[in-house]
Amino acid sequence: ENLKDLTSTKVHRTPEETYFKYQGEEIIKQSGLSYTIIRVSGFNESPSTDSSAVRLQKTNENISPVSRADLSQVIASALLEPNACNLVLYMTKSNQRGVVDGDVFAKFARLRSEKEEDELPPFQ
Repeated sequence: ENLKDLTSTKVHRTPEETYFKYQGEEIIKQSGLSYTIIRVSGFNESPSTDSSAVRLQKTNENISPVSRADLSQVIASALLEPNACNLVLYMTKSNQRGVVDGDVFAKFARLRSEKEEDELPPFQ
């Protein structure tokens, strides 16, 4: 199979992989260290886009693979943004192009201000 085909589809994990990823997240959350956990459904080789094309959300509804370049931008932004501290989120592409809901820093602030849900669902 072509590597591009493998990276452009949703990640399918075994129950064991899902369990250990969840356990790793729990260890990080309980460590006392600051963290930002960014969950993605997979990667693609698309070029980076503007931040309005990236969605950060607390649920795993309607998530799609993201480019490595976009993920890198969100990770770097999370390092610089206090609102990203101790968040667990899903990253996906916006369904509509050109929908402006702020830069990445504003998106972290929006997630921080949203009503905290009891627990995010484990990996799918």
